[in-house]
Amino acid sequence: MQIHHPTGIKPMNWQPKTDRITAEVAEDVCMLLASRRSPEELVQVVFLEPQVALALELAQAGGFVLKGSEAQMQQALADHPELIEPGLRVLNRELMVESGGIDLYAQDAQGRYVVVELKRGRATQHAVSQLARYVRSVQQTLGAQATVRGILAAPSITAPARLELENRGLEFREISALPDQGASGAPVSAQPSLFES
Repeated sequence: MQIHHPTGIKPMNWQPKTDRITAEVAEDVCMLLASRRSPEELVQVVFLEPQVALALELAQAGGFVLKGSEAQMQQALADHPELIEPGLRVLNRELMVESGGIDLYAQDAQGRYVVVELKRGRATQHAVSQLARYVRSVQQTLGAQATVRGILAAPSITAPARLELENRGLEFREISALPDQGASGAPVSAQPSLFES
C-alpha cells in the first residue's frame, strides 16, 4: 500500500507486505484501512473529498527494470553524469579495484571522488554492500586525506537497503529515465516509457 503526492514517483508513505485492505464509510467520510500482522501496523487513510475511487486486482506480479542493458545504462550515464548529480565528471568506467569493477569512478563539483554503482532494477542490500566495498577500496588507495563518496544509482531501492545505505553514509540516486541514444551516439530524446516489466 502506497500513498503518493500529486506529483513525483516516490510515495510519501507506504506499508510493505500489507495483509488486509478494507474500505468503509463512517461519519460521512470514506476510510481505507490497511493492516499487517508482522510487525503489527494499521494505516488509516481518510478521504475528505474523494474525486474518483478505483480498485483493481493485479493479474500478474512483476518488477520494474530500467530499459536497456546495464552496459547501455553505464554508457548513457557516463555520457550524461549530470543525470546522477549536477557537476559530476566521470574519470573512468569499469575501474578495477581490489574488491571488483567500479561502474563509474567520478569527481564531484567540489573535487571529491565518487564511486557510482549502477543497478537496472530495484537495488537491494547486496548492492549496498558491493558499493561499500568499492568505496573502502578507493579510500585505502587514495589515503585518509581524500574524501570518497558512494552513490547507488537505480530506479528504486528496498527499504532495508535504504536504511543500510544511510547507516553506512552512502547515497541513493533514483534514475528513472535515460537519454535515448541515436545512431551517431548523440542523445535524441528522453525515453517515452521509463520502465519495462
